[in-house]
Amino acid sequence: MTRTNMTVIAAITVAVAMSFWAGSEFRQAQIDDRCLDLGGGRNPGQYPICVVEMQNTALWLGPIRVTQNDVVELELQRGVDGQSQVRLELTAEIASPLAAFTEQSIGKNLDIRIGGQLVNSVHIADAIQGTNFILALSKTQAEKLEKLLTRNTN
Repeated sequence: MTRTNMTVIAAITVAVAMSFWAGSEFRQAQIDDRCLDLGGGRNPGQYPICVVEMQNTALWLGPIRVTQNDVVELELQRGVDGQSQVRLELTAEIASPLAAFTEQSIGKNLDIRIGGQLVNSVHIADAIQGTNFILALSKTQAEKLEKLLTRNTN
């Protein structure tokens, strides 16, 4: 083999190795974005610990995720103006962080997402206190929320 051929082969080998390395680094960055260090160091035992949030199965009140397990009672209602409403009673375990978040966020907006879809962004005038509150929603949004957060008893 000539020296030129060997140089070309070496250049191709380096390019392939660099491409492989860059791809593996990109993949690792994607994993790191989704995986958590749960106190055992980065990827304990070299196994990533991943938590995948199913956003389409929950109500999000800002960063607070509300699931079926967090709901004590859900009731569809009509306001005096005929607006569809959902009265929610939450467990103390989820109501407490919601109260703390809304207290720290007075004057800011709170995004409300149902099943991963933004349905409203409301101004926080006062902190949510206690475990009960009412959301004003469209009839379709209220029914979707009821399906997501009501346990199937069949």
